[in-house]
Amino acid sequence: MNQTKEASKTSPSFLAGFRFQSINARKLALVVMIVAAAAFLADLIPRIVPGTQLAENWLSDFRFAVLAPPQEVDQRIVIAAINEDTLATFPYRSPVDRGFLIKLLNYLSSANVRAVGIDILFDQPTQPEKDADLKALIAAFPVPVIVADTGTKDFLTKSQRAYLSNFNNGLISSDTNLIKDVIDGTVRGLYVERPQTSPRKLGFATALVSALDLPVPERNIELVYRSPPALGKPAFKSFPAHSIQFLPKSWLEGKIVLIGADLPLTDRHKTVFSAARGAIGGTLPGVRIHAHALSQLLDNRRASKMSQPAIWGLLLATAIIGMIIALLDTSIFIKGIMFVTGMAALWSFILLGYQNYGLPVPFLAPSFSLAASFIIGIAYLGHDDRQQRKFILRAFSRYLSPKIVDLLVANPTAMKAGGERRELTYIFTDLENFTTLTENAAPEILVDLLNEYIDGLCTIAVKHEGTVDKIIGDAMCVFFGAPIDQPGHQARAVACALELDRFAQAFAATKTAQGIPLGRTRIGVHSGIATIGNFGGKNFFDYTAFGDTVNIAARLESINKHLGTRICMSAVTAKKCPGLIFRPVGDLILKGKSEQLAAVEPVSKSDGSEIDVPAYHNAFKALSCGDSHAIDAFRRIVEKNPDDGLSAFHLNRLECGETGSVIYLGVK
Repeated sequence: MNQTKEASKTSPSFLAGFRFQSINARKLALVVMIVAAAAFLADLIPRIVPGTQLAENWLSDFRFAVLAPPQEVDQRIVIAAINEDTLATFPYRSPVDRGFLIKLLNYLSSANVRAVGIDILFDQPTQPEKDADLKALIAAFPVPVIVADTGTKDFLTKSQRAYLSNFNNGLISSDTNLIKDVIDGTVRGLYVERPQTSPRKLGFATALVSALDLPVPERNIELVYRSPPALGKPAFKSFPAHSIQFLPKSWLEGKIVLIGADLPLTDRHKTVFSAARGAIGGTLPGVRIHAHALSQLLDNRRASKMSQPAIWGLLLATAIIGMIIALLDTSIFIKGIMFVTGMAALWSFILLGYQNYGLPVPFLAPSFSLAASFIIGIAYLGHDDRQQRKFILRAFSRYLSPKIVDLLVANPTAMKAGGERRELTYIFTDLENFTTLTENAAPEILVDLLNEYIDGLCTIAVKHEGTVDKIIGDAMCVFFGAPIDQPGHQARAVACALELDRFAQAFAATKTAQGIPLGRTRIGVHSGIATIGNFGGKNFFDYTAFGDTVNIAARLESINKHLGTRICMSAVTAKKCPGLIFRPVGDLILKGKSEQLAAVEPVSKSDGSEIDVPAYHNAFKALSCGDSHAIDAFRRIVEKNPDDGLSAFHLNRLECGETGSVIYLGVK
């Protein structure tokens, strides 16, 4: 069974049908290193590469603005917005008319509101009587009133700082500054307490919550905006400040009222809604942002974040997916499609997971992990494939058919270089009396002779798409059925053996005519299961096979000299070769074996004209049955064709008193 079939059987169901490149221990270790490195880089890149955090912020903001589950309007908070229409009712635009604020606060007091937050800096005087009355009203207000302060007061003049401090003295003041992201200027933080201020200065929303004796966070936290109930609708009820006195008091009873400016060019800030609504739609006045912060504190909501171990697990998972795609045994085009599909699936998971379950999965880090693992994997595997192709070409180009070499280069997994069990057909050849020739012939003649002979044998083996295993002196062994599957390898091997025999006879006749006597070339053929693979270690490639199949093929070659045949092959091989002509040799019991091995001799078309095959079959049948007429039948065959070595062998057996088709061979 080839490796790819094994891989498909053990693959998870979602990978069923895919084939993967073979992985040895060295490659597996490197794959693990690539996956780990990709996950590490993906965790590091958003922290150090300029622009990545900006992109991550934008994507997260867009996801929130578009997919955050809608929430009902927060009925606890009402905004009294000082807009252009409100300013039009004042005798002057700035500062805000204190008399107007006194009327507004008196109406809110009569409406039994819960608390009031004034997001207006009282940093300059107006009419002294109104200023004093406003401060007194705030100080005596029946519910908490929080007034604005600036914390460090860096942007105020000396006189403004002095007036603000004097006005706020004795009142509950708070820091109305907003925490903006240093990367993109978006308001993302919620002030709990302004650091490095004395006395302690709470944030605007925090001061309101504290004044209501509600729990306050210990430190600044991430601002979680309240998602509006529908697109284009506000998250809080807001009324023009000058119209508040016309509202039913029941609309205000028990509410926290925030008073602040809602003007086109004053106190407006970029929020997370900008990613989806644009610069204008996503920019909110400070008082509305304070409303979001207050709502968050009242609900005790916190920004959901993935823990670092969870992020690392996600990065490893996406890196593994990227490597799995890189390891697919398919074209780079298909891998590219799979990668794009994987990236789309990842982003769908990020978006749908947030929409349905509120999962705050980051966008870029897992995307980097998937991409880095895939790209590095492709780059490494491409290099490894090129090296493997060179190795295969170098290892096999001299011993394999170019067609098979091309198939191996295109599909290296067809050759399992670690050893596997496969059905093979082996051919062994040997030249008789070559040792004697080497002792008598001149070296230069011997070398040329041997090279010509071996070159002819190898050419025929490659022609039939066999794999030349070894060449030892004048002997050669060839196998079929590996390194790639070869259906019908038995018939292919027999055809090769017959052509080898014809070449060897013609070569011997030519050389003998030139005064260089050559013996017969003996050929053995057998099919069976053998263990085949690279048994040459790390530094030497020796793609060969081991097992009883190989030994039997070698023994069949050797016993030709006893049988009088040139080709001896097992009936196991012959059964897979329909249409070819064979003569039964007998049931051989090889040395060291107890089981019989049926052997045959193939008959080529050229031999068919000289050998009376039907007569031989009749004689062999009589031999097998113990018929006494067998000896006469074989004698007639030999008299007619003295060169029929197999018939002569059986005739000699019969003349020595042996009978039957079982042949005991005490030699290897």
